[in-house]
This record gives sequence, structure tokens and C-alpha cells, in this order.
Amino acid sequence: MLHRAGAAVSVVGFTRGQNQPSEAASVKILGQTRNARFVHRIWAVLFQSLKMMLGPSATDHANVVIARNLEMLMLAVMERLTKRGRVPIIYECLDIHRLMLGKGPASAALRSLERWLLSFCSAIITSSPAYEKCYFRPIARTSLPVILIENTVFGLPSECSAKPPATSPPWIIAWNGAVRCAKSLKILNELTLSANGIVRLLINGRVSYDQIPDFHMIVDANPWIEFRGPYRYPEGLDSVYDGVHFNWTIDMFWEGQNSTWALANRIYEGGRAGVVPIAQRSVETGAYYERLGIGLLLDELTAQALWDRLSTMTANEYAQMHAECAAIPGDTWTMTQESAEKILDRLCQLSNG
Repeated sequence: MLHRAGAAVSVVGFTRGQNQPSEAASVKILGQTRNARFVHRIWAVLFQSLKMMLGPSATDHANVVIARNLEMLMLAVMERLTKRGRVPIIYECLDIHRLMLGKGPASAALRSLERWLLSFCSAIITSSPAYEKCYFRPIARTSLPVILIENTVFGLPSECSAKPPATSPPWIIAWNGAVRCAKSLKILNELTLSANGIVRLLINGRVSYDQIPDFHMIVDANPWIEFRGPYRYPEGLDSVYDGVHFNWTIDMFWEGQNSTWALANRIYEGGRAGVVPIAQRSVETGAYYERLGIGLLLDELTAQALWDRLSTMTANEYAQMHAECAAIPGDTWTMTQESAEKILDRLCQLSNG
């Protein structure tokens, strides 16, 4: 995004699995970390901090440094302190980890560390207004300006090639992306079994088997659920919403915490395709759809509550809901060239100030 807006981008950081930085950036890889291996990540950061203290500066020629996640913020601050740099640091935080919200001494220590690191920052980048309202102001206790960059679709035109569905059953629900919510699978499994073919579920994405160890056992036993596996992003995005009636945007992975505040990628991906979202009214996702005036919003998150809505839905009612979604402007869901340039301008203002 920054490269397309006109910035020269250098990436310094760790890789995880097969993830690699964009070809548009110059890259310095510090090492590899592993998902959920928190102690390993701490040691990797401490080791790199020592190397940075003794080696040449990594940010000498930068106008601004964006530190994505807490450990990279620690490296950015150590770089500034040891090299006496003046480059503005921006903390990019797209999720609030449950460790930051705990009541024990480890969580309190992490919050204190974050608060100290934020004292060196010029701004915060985050992806949902609820993070500012529910975490950064009352818990992190920072008054830094917050730059909101939502998880809009990047790298594709605003027009989606997915074909619209029929306006009658069987109602097809898509659950795409990170499949990690065991409660969602339980609800959708119960719903599709009781509906006996009137409601079907298509799952595309990567399953977190540590969170749903019995995923395949549940799916294989249900004739109305189809799991298609991972898809390529962004080129495979249109196909996973082809002929789909509803987009399952509910995630209770960190219920009452990050999942309550987040605005996930699937919101924008399904919105771009004009698919009617299913959301929980009481969380930030539900509030987002209420502001837009679209979606099937649930006050009670049960299979029965969802079946009560779908079993009585008429073709005309669905057609109206679909038309309302399709009428939302495409740049609501997609990162345009203009919006990328506006974000870069905001960052340049920080570096000039």
C-alpha cells in the first residue's frame, strides 16, 4: 500500500512460516519466529536488540518507522535510544493479545512495558475504532493520535467477479479466512443439521486445529458442510464468494476481548462481493453494519435464533437485503489509490512535524 502510494519502503523484521515481504520493498530478515511461541519470540527480540546496539543503524535514512506489534516496537525504541535517532515511530497494533488484558503480574508487566514504549511514539495505527475506545484510552492510558486503517481489500479492483446467488433456498453461508472459532462451528453444525439441506455451509481458509481439534470429524459427519481448504489471496478471493447468500462474520476466538472489538478482513471481503453479512449485534462488527444499515444481525447467538430468521425468510426479503448490500460504494470495502495516498500524506505530516 505504501509503495503504491509513492513511498520507498524498507522492511526489517522476522519471518514466520512461509510469509515473505512484498517484492516492492527492500528486505532485511532478522530471523524466524513461530506462532504462539511467546518465549521464543522474546528471546529473538532480546538477541536482535543486542545486535542493533552493536551494529549500524537500520533507520538512518527513514522519514518514519512503523513498528508492527509490541516486539517490533521494542526494537524500534532500542534503535532510537542506542543510536540517538529522531525518526518518528508509529506503533501498528491490529490485535490486542489476551496477555495484554490479563490480571496477573505478567500481563501487568507487559502493559507497563507497552506504556513506556508508547512514550517514544508519535502515533498509533490500528484497524478498528473500538481498539482506541476500549483499550488504548482506558487501559493503555495513552493520548497519542490514532490513525485508523481498516482491513479493506488490497490488490483487487472494487468490482467483484463473484456471481450473485439465487433469491431462494438452499441458503448458502460462507465462512472464509481464518477458521479458528470452535463456537461458530458448533452453531453452524447444529443449524445445518437441523435445517436438513435448507441451509448449507461452505468453508474456505486455514483451520487452526489447536483451537478446533475435532474439525474434520464434525465436518465429515455433516452432509451440509463442505470444506474446500485454503485459497490464494488475493486472486482466489472472488471465487470463495461465488453464489453465496450470507457471509459469516462472527468470531468468538477471544470472546469479550479482541473478538468483541475487531473489524476482521472477511467483513470487507464479503462486502466487496455484495454478500449479506451475518453478525452479532452487540460487538463492534454489528455496530459497523448498523451504521451502514445492512446485514442480518443477531441479538441471540444460537443455532435456533439463526434458524428462526432463515426459515421464515422470503425471496423478496432476501432480495431486498442483497440489494442494500450491493448499493454500498465499493471504496467502503477496497483500499483505493486515493485512500493509500491519503494515509501516506498523514505519515509524512508526522515526519515533518
